[in-house]
Amino acid sequence: MDLVLTSVGSNLDIRYLYMKRYHFISFLIVCVCISWLFFLSHCAKEKESSPGFAPDFTLKTIDGQEITLSKLKGKVVLLDFWATWCRPCRESIPHLIQLYKAYRENGFEMIGISLDKGDTAVVRNFAKSMDIPYPIVVATEEVARDYRVTSIPTTFYIDKEGKIREKVSGFNSMIAQQMNSKIADLTSEKP
Repeated sequence: MDLVLTSVGSNLDIRYLYMKRYHFISFLIVCVCISWLFFLSHCAKEKESSPGFAPDFTLKTIDGQEITLSKLKGKVVLLDFWATWCRPCRESIPHLIQLYKAYRENGFEMIGISLDKGDTAVVRNFAKSMDIPYPIVVATEEVARDYRVTSIPTTFYIDKEGKIREKVSGFNSMIAQQMNSKIADLTSEKP
């Protein structure tokens, strides 16, 4: 009888240990998942302040003019990395045109930086069809790498001193509103 009770007691102890181990492992997995969700939620925003000066570049516009970013010092500059095949990019263009027209007299410049590959005629025709008034250039791999562009559209706000004040990826109505207020704030700052 003692042998049977001891055997049953041992089985209960072993089951208890397995259950305790199972709950501990489950707890660890839940903690790791929550940590990853927290980490990924911060990464997914892709809205970051980027300290330091904007990497300089000299590129030709689709009309053959040369643009050097450092020569725009003293102006607020918005860099818009986009492509003709990108739907959110195309949706943002009417708002960007309106923004450019509203603030260009206040020391504001905008440069559309196309990430399209191949013939620039596609970009030129697209810009003409959209009646884009601001300069459009085609990015080199070096420029895209220097700005760490990993998704489009990606917008950089550069202040009058040439410092990147903010980087925003994506486009929606909330981002459009933030663009207006951000440009208004930056253009009203004293250099």
